[in-house]
Amino acid sequence: MYFSVKVLRKLRSLGKLSFNEAPRDRATWPEGEVFFRGDTVNPKEQWVYHPQYQDPTELTFTDGTMHFRVKAETADEWAYLYLDPQEYNWGDYSWQMKFRRMTPFQEYAFNFRYVDFDNRYRYRFEDDLLFFDSKIRGKWRCHGRMPFPMAMGAWYDLRIDTRGDLHRCYVNGVLMMENREGSIPRGSISIVLWEIDSKTDCVAEVGPALVKKLV
Repeated sequence: MYFSVKVLRKLRSLGKLSFNEAPRDRATWPEGEVFFRGDTVNPKEQWVYHPQYQDPTELTFTDGTMHFRVKAETADEWAYLYLDPQEYNWGDYSWQMKFRRMTPFQEYAFNFRYVDFDNRYRYRFEDDLLFFDSKIRGKWRCHGRMPFPMAMGAWYDLRIDTRGDLHRCYVNGVLMMENREGSIPRGSISIVLWEIDSKTDCVAEVGPALVKKLV
């Protein structure tokens, strides 16, 4: 059965067809110059702690690995850090890391093309699902989701590629999601953990990050 490109995109958006049925979506991207590397000696000099949502006592570093331990003291608990988008203002890049969670807190989100709290993209792990969301001028939109059961304590390799209006999420080397959204042309990266049940601590780790420029 033959589908036009327009119909393929529509079906894909409805979850009826695999993302890679369109031939151009199967193209590979060459890796280029490494232009960001996690600072394992002075991480506080690189990462910015959100003044409202990141308690400095709830985040520690060991050889570049971030250890989050957010106590469930209220119904709105966060971990939130980012790279200054004025200093790290990137367009096309690949963000690579390892991550795991030790408690079933609600939201584990990796933001890219990060401009500020109200303008960013993210791949979000929540309720055994993987989501792609955009936040443009303060308005959230979920563009897609798929099942992703996450084992407690297990390490996962995560890679987020962004090039033009095309964004891809890989887990353990497998391409999980591809999405198109072109509202935010440049930005940095951010990590957010969130819980609202007043009883579940956010305990998680993120290993050394690596961003590679796409050429």
